[in-house]
Amino acid sequence: TNGGLRLTYSTLRELGSPPNICMLVQNLVECGNLPYPRNAYSSLKEGSDDLHLLLLQPNRLLFTSNTLGNEQLQLQLQKNKLYGRDHEILLMNDAFSRVCVGESVALFVGGFSGSGKTRLVESVMASIVNASGGYVLTQKFDQVARGGPLLELISAFDRLCILIQSRTSPQDMQSIVDRLTKTFGSDLSLLRRLLPQAGGLRPPSMTFERQIPGQNGTQMNLQSVCFILQHFIRAVSSKSHPVMIFLDDLQWCNSMTLEVIQHILCDNATGASNCLFVGSYRSNEVTSNHDVSRLMRNLEASKACSVQKLMLDGVKCDDLNTLVSDELCLFPRVTRGLSSIIHEKTEGNPFFFLEFLRSLVDRGLLHYSANLERWEWDEDLIRKEKITNNVLFLLANKMSRMRMEVQMALKVLSSFGNEVDVKIISYLNTTSQFADILSGVEEAISDGFVSRVGEPLCYVFVHDKVKEAAYSIIPDDEKDDFHCMLGEALRMSISKGDSLDDITTLTVADQINHNLDSLKQSSSSMRLEVASLNHAAGLAAMRRSDYETASAYLDVSLQLLPDDRWQSSYRLSLELYIATAKVACSSGDMEKSEAALKLILNKATSLEDKVEAYYLYVNLLHSQERGEEAHMTCQDVLAQLGEEIPEYVTPEESKKLIQETIMLIKGLSEDELLKLKEADEHSETVERFLVLMGTVSYFLKPELLPWINHRIMQLTLANGLCKYSLIGLVGISIILCNISTLPKECVQLGYKIGALGISMLRSKFDYSDMKSRVDHSYSYVLQHSDPVQKCAERARKGYEFGVASGDTVFAFLNANGEIRYSILGGANLPNLLRETDKYLELLGHHGNTLSRSYMIIYRETISALIDNGENTSRTIKNGGKEAAHEVPYLDRQSETLSFHKVLQSFWLGYHDRCYHYAEKLLETKDSGKHHRLVALFYHGLNSFVLLRKGKFTKRCAQVYKIARSALKEAEDLSRWNYRNKVYLLEAEKYSFQGYNKEARNSYGAAIMAARSAKFLHEQGLACELSAFHCQRNGDLEQAKKFFNQARNCYSKWGSSVKIESVSNEIDQINSNGCAAVKVPNGSA
Repeated sequence: TNGGLRLTYSTLRELGSPPNICMLVQNLVECGNLPYPRNAYSSLKEGSDDLHLLLLQPNRLLFTSNTLGNEQLQLQLQKNKLYGRDHEILLMNDAFSRVCVGESVALFVGGFSGSGKTRLVESVMASIVNASGGYVLTQKFDQVARGGPLLELISAFDRLCILIQSRTSPQDMQSIVDRLTKTFGSDLSLLRRLLPQAGGLRPPSMTFERQIPGQNGTQMNLQSVCFILQHFIRAVSSKSHPVMIFLDDLQWCNSMTLEVIQHILCDNATGASNCLFVGSYRSNEVTSNHDVSRLMRNLEASKACSVQKLMLDGVKCDDLNTLVSDELCLFPRVTRGLSSIIHEKTEGNPFFFLEFLRSLVDRGLLHYSANLERWEWDEDLIRKEKITNNVLFLLANKMSRMRMEVQMALKVLSSFGNEVDVKIISYLNTTSQFADILSGVEEAISDGFVSRVGEPLCYVFVHDKVKEAAYSIIPDDEKDDFHCMLGEALRMSISKGDSLDDITTLTVADQINHNLDSLKQSSSSMRLEVASLNHAAGLAAMRRSDYETASAYLDVSLQLLPDDRWQSSYRLSLELYIATAKVACSSGDMEKSEAALKLILNKATSLEDKVEAYYLYVNLLHSQERGEEAHMTCQDVLAQLGEEIPEYVTPEESKKLIQETIMLIKGLSEDELLKLKEADEHSETVERFLVLMGTVSYFLKPELLPWINHRIMQLTLANGLCKYSLIGLVGISIILCNISTLPKECVQLGYKIGALGISMLRSKFDYSDMKSRVDHSYSYVLQHSDPVQKCAERARKGYEFGVASGDTVFAFLNANGEIRYSILGGANLPNLLRETDKYLELLGHHGNTLSRSYMIIYRETISALIDNGENTSRTIKNGGKEAAHEVPYLDRQSETLSFHKVLQSFWLGYHDRCYHYAEKLLETKDSGKHHRLVALFYHGLNSFVLLRKGKFTKRCAQVYKIARSALKEAEDLSRWNYRNKVYLLEAEKYSFQGYNKEARNSYGAAIMAARSAKFLHEQGLACELSAFHCQRNGDLEQAKKFFNQARNCYSKWGSSVKIESVSNEIDQINSNGCAAVKVPNGSA
């Protein structure tokens, strides 16, 4: 009977049995009753399942009133347990396992807000990363946040430096530093410029002689940020220390930030990085045209990393019932009805489900019965509850019933975004209107809305929906005023003595800027203070290379300045327009940059105030190939500085200047240079503009270079040393090493002076703003002494440094050098073609017609050497015209064009054409010495083919002597680059003259020297010419052997046209058994 049942339950309770044991027994007894009670067991399996749970979870299900004491049982989510996501966890674990063996994986997690995206990732990342010894970088993006998304991403990478420092052994740290210094230089200056905390990665034995470089000179741009962060991840990640990057709420990222993320992940270098990227986003806010969708498509198309997508839908009812069972400490069969009702109302959204469950407790619809010692509810009443399907309503409704101090704290915290530094709230607490905010924050923490985490310490909302609900408490029409009130309160409290760090500056500026229209109507003193604040915020964003954010702050600052700004706020106006010009240039808005610079040049009252604008303006003009304007501007500035620049320097004057310069530098040593005083500001400014003018003159008026570098040396010896003095030394070394008429002693002096200048620049000065252009210039010295393949590697490094530092003009000139040296060094042609096409795409994107026009010539040569352009040629257009004909510096390119016509004509067997272009190049005034030497080599070989044909006999006889003499002298300085060429020329001479023994020996020496120097193409050429020599002398077996060796070399080189040519010769020998003596096709 019912009375008997109640007696059974009461008796068990009196005996001290736990409530769930009482319920289990009662439900067993109820099985025989009709009508069937709600919780009675319907099967033996249900009873068995409950007993099994009692054994597995005794702490949860076997509590008694004695174990609870006087405490009321509260709902509390098990934070370490995730419900209904077993499959997703398995996929994430699998993705990380692949990263640990050398892959990079991008995992995108989509779902509605509250679907558990963040909890899913967080539940996995700690265990898998800690177990592997890896590092975790996390960043949550927000609509209402300080700065911009790119600034937040860079700040996250900066924090990663601190994490690496704290979790890495000294041995592993040294390996990381070695990899970093290989890319960023010995003092990590470029890396520290973007990530200041990178300085902490160095071991105690490593010190930095220089501070982080400032913002003078070149400006980092988006490509710089991409390059630095990509190479940083490449250096710090490994199989033993993988990196996990978790970016939450990607839908709030702008296109620039996503471009940086794409660049980091699309690292095609072999074994580049061991990185797991996880990006979460709200699927209902990301359409197919959204930037996040484009990012996923671009990553899939690149094939640089594996891309996976997870979509989190609502959790199944059974999984949510397990959650409710855990929360209420009851058997799952008992809570199933309640769970089903709530699941239906919340559509399985985990966060909404929990908030609705907690709201039932708040309203008494779900309550703990002290008498029964268990949770009780009425399913019929709960089913009748009419609720909105928006969780914000539940949260905001709950918040609106809290004390006013707590509501104010929630409104304030939400106005700063998902998180806010503790010290910001401390500042507000010192003001009268927010005097009680700390107590309100503490109560919000105890109520579970906010937590205190991180380093530095921050207040963080437990979920973005909680933040949105708190922000919704502020009426929409009052939000801007509320933000402005916060900003003004902060500004007033901080101005009492504390200096602002970058983050605080950005935070205050963001709040005040919400009501810009009101600010424009405020007092002039108020406008000026806020303008200064925004200027400081712009500079803070610039320091982190977030130029989009910086531009927004600077624009606000300019809007707040009065119309008579150049009179009433002169210094601030000057600094603002300089910053605006730099930011616009780095963002690719050249028109805006030029307009700002011209305004400074028009309004500034002294040359001293105009100097920086002039320097930026000349660089801008040069980057746009406006050489004449750049030269005239330099000339004008130097005239104002007291330097009279000649319009033209005659060849005779050049020779005299070179001799005078030699006398100045002869015997110059590092000790003597160090004895010089430090140059004064005026002298350094003059030398700075002379170096800049030299850069422009190299393309436009190369005859001025001897005068410019002579003048720099005069100023150095008279007025003292600066970094531009040493760059002038490098300029002198280029002249001495590349004028073919100078004796060998001058060339050797050039090497010595250039090495001295570079050595002192590296050890004594910060020249990161000019390193890419100095490296490019110095390559014209090293190409005569160092292996040409090493020159290609060094040019590649110059390109990378230029990109990293923002000096894209010289970055691409270095890229040109890489391709040029690679062609001459015999690099694999198909690989080189792909690299060239990559550079051409980048050059087109940057609108750099100067480097692009050279790169097109190089591509034409590579295509010709592969298959004579049959399948590899490409018409590259710019604005509807052939880009190759858009020549900003015609004389320089004419020389390059002639040189490459020599190469193409020689290798394709167009002997008359090769002779024509070689003669044209040698007649060119001031043609580069390196071009002349290589052209003479091919011209000399080609002359023997023409002599056998009876063409140009007198001149061809002279060509050999000129070529051998020049190459023999060059061999004294670089056996690697020139010995095989001298041997091959001598072999052809001996063969032509009939000295067969000497010819065989010289051919053999040429083959060995080319193989030793890794000139694969010239090794093949030496084998081919040796084969023709054997063929001419009737030794067909030996000829066939050498032809096969040549074919093998050409195959590795990747030249289909040469493989076909040599194969035809082999086939002819095989088919005829003998071959008539003839003038062969191709290179012979």
